[in-house]
Amino acid sequence: MTVMSGAIIAPALPGISRHFPDQPQVLIQLILTIPALMITLFSPLMGYLADRFGRKKLLLMMLGIYGFAGVAGFFIDRVDLLLSSRALMGIAVAGILSISTTLVGDYFESAERARFLGLQSSCMALGGVIFINLGGILSDWSWRGPFLLYLTGVLLLPYAWAVLQEPKSSGSVNTGVIDAPVKVDYGRTGLAYLIAMISMAMFYMFPAQLPFLLSQQGQISGMAIGIALSMAALTASIVAFCYGYYKPFLSVMTIYVLGFLLAATGFLIVGFTESYAMAIVGAAISGFGLGAFMPNTTTWLMRITPQRVRGRVFGGFTSTFFFGQFVSPVVVAPAVIWLESLRNVFTGMAVVCGLLAVVLIILGKTTLRADSKL
Repeated sequence: MTVMSGAIIAPALPGISRHFPDQPQVLIQLILTIPALMITLFSPLMGYLADRFGRKKLLLMMLGIYGFAGVAGFFIDRVDLLLSSRALMGIAVAGILSISTTLVGDYFESAERARFLGLQSSCMALGGVIFINLGGILSDWSWRGPFLLYLTGVLLLPYAWAVLQEPKSSGSVNTGVIDAPVKVDYGRTGLAYLIAMISMAMFYMFPAQLPFLLSQQGQISGMAIGIALSMAALTASIVAFCYGYYKPFLSVMTIYVLGFLLAATGFLIVGFTESYAMAIVGAAISGFGLGAFMPNTTTWLMRITPQRVRGRVFGGFTSTFFFGQFVSPVVVAPAVIWLESLRNVFTGMAVVCGLLAVVLIILGKTTLRADSKL
């Protein structure tokens, strides 16, 4: 559902632009990106509210808002109201992702938690493949069509109400216990946030930049571009799905280092090749590297975060994760000017990934030596 917040209406943007011909292009593009901005701004608040008042009732409320605010786009015929409904839906997504990830930590332990986090991340990545195509099919019927898929939030309400249980230690303890000081490792938590933001900014380079790079190589169909974009999401979903199987053999730091090295290899291939087939290979390799980052970061945070503040910590994680998505095009735009071409930006990103791998190796041998055993 978090992936659906943006992916399903992406194919409808040209139709929306034609329906509102007097509106500037940037305003139409904001219809796609404004949920990510709202997720960034409101996720910490949602995490705090979940810790303070309980997980389940807040999650049910957000599911309802998600459904009604999302499907409102099917009926709205004004850009300002459409933007408002999308912003409200973004706030709901902030709650859904923060609370659902927090509940994973509440419900599961150890290896079972790692497997479930891998499954969660895999579903998010695979959703990028499925819902872009569903949105495309519905947008061929009408630009309003993809908005109907947001009814999922309302349809899930009875099921969520029936099967989800409020954790005993969440929202059911006295005020004195809630207000008791809890030690949070701000250094390691901040590093986890930073890695999440960087990895998401890198991953989002493929849907945001690869179409333009492929177009520079010659005439190419929309279907061919869609296949190339889906490849990184597909391989990311595979490596995330398998996270619970390879995590027992690798530490958190080792997975980060391997992930950055694989991502560097993929970016390097995309940057140097002029072949469409090799660009797909590069995107796939980068997907294998970056796909492990979300389950790895959530696993790390759950091991170092006390349960009573888990909601707000994962609210911050959700915020930085989606901020990486929002800021990715903003960072790339000046980089293209500085490096003189988009191809050089992909090559430069490979160098950045290599440097980050070296930094994490050094930290794993020094400051984060304990995390090299987690």
